[in-house]
Amino acid sequence: MSTPILTTGRLILRPPVAEDAQAIADILNDWEVTKWLTMVPFPYTLADAEEFLDRLFKTGDRNYWLIEAEGEVVGVISLRPDLGFFLAPEAHGKGYMTEAARAVLDWHFAKSGEDALSGYHIGNAASARVQEKLGFHKTHEVMHNVVSTGKEVVVVRTALTRERWDALRNAGR
Repeated sequence: MSTPILTTGRLILRPPVAEDAQAIADILNDWEVTKWLTMVPFPYTLADAEEFLDRLFKTGDRNYWLIEAEGEVVGVISLRPDLGFFLAPEAHGKGYMTEAARAVLDWHFAKSGEDALSGYHIGNAASARVQEKLGFHKTHEVMHNVVSTGKEVVVVRTALTRERWDALRNAGR
């Protein structure tokens, strides 16, 4: 089964292609983005992005989308099984990530009754805010090693049930 193209009022979420490597590398080679990600090296090179995309293509992982706004790649979102995402700094504060995540969660809950899981590093207020707006609730905290620094950080784990998602969507949120 291929990754569906998802659209919102302002965004196109589409499967990544090899030609997206440079855009991904440009976003992830910004410390303000990478410092909040657990599995991403820094500096992040074009070769890293090509290796990431090659791995996706070889494994057939179909739960990644490139986020396009106004024809430009501004981020990536995935649900495998955790909801994960990153956004270029110039795209922050526009509601893009909440909009993209709603589309991915609508898709997820339309095909599955499983809870959606996610998390964020302590101190990452933007990610916490997106998850809160989507209806995720805190479940516990864990320690994770961060590839870019080699240090451990506290990650707040979160979950969203289908029932809560349906209730929020029916209430117009």
